[in-house]
Amino acid sequence: MSDLYEVLGLKRSAGRKDIHKAYRRKAKTAHPDSGGTVEAFNELVTAYAVLSDAKTRAKYNETGEFDVPRPDNFDGGAIEIIAEKLGLVIHAEHDLAAMDVGALIEQAIRQDIADREGSVTHQKRAAERLAALRARTTHKAKGEGVLVTRMLDWHEVAIQNRIKKHEEAMQFLERALEILQDYSFADNSGAAEAEEVTGALNDILVALDELAAVLNTSPSRADAMPQGAGPTAFG
Repeated sequence: MSDLYEVLGLKRSAGRKDIHKAYRRKAKTAHPDSGGTVEAFNELVTAYAVLSDAKTRAKYNETGEFDVPRPDNFDGGAIEIIAEKLGLVIHAEHDLAAMDVGALIEQAIRQDIADREGSVTHQKRAAERLAALRARTTHKAKGEGVLVTRMLDWHEVAIQNRIKKHEEAMQFLERALEILQDYSFADNSGAAEAEEVTGALNDILVALDELAAVLNTSPSRADAMPQGAGPTAFG
């Protein structure tokens, strides 16, 4: 692997803010969705993960070796959800000092859970109607009529898959709420600069990029959001 400082285009004396800015700048073009390659983006994520942490950076500076921890897949999915909500907060064009960020994120996640619970209830009612329809469906002609039966089978499988998808997503959402309880977004100093506050929140978005690179099986951000959901606390 290339020198991690070279990957970010930085000198070894670069500060943490410089590392963060360099990562965000290069990620815009290195990401596969922006024309980059998976290999280049993974290398960029690794460089940021190692150099942005004081301990792993010190080890790398001394030995040239590093270990990138792989987060738990379940927690990884929950963190992606939190990162998605934080992104909405960061780009909402509102004064963060006047916002209860933690409460807003919790409200949005709970709304997602409620929407998915409603979807599960709807799918279960649909399954009951399908069962009733199956019971009264007969083929008028002699012999076995399988065409409509196959259609009903398809709908049954589709309903069960939707229920499973929503229930799994709710587990990640519930875990996201648990993780959120360990953090506070309050301005305890009373005089924090807006740039510093935004930078702290942006660190979570960086975690989202890292997870996308190191996790093979975590739910996408699209899957974490309920389909057809109405306006949230962020508009």
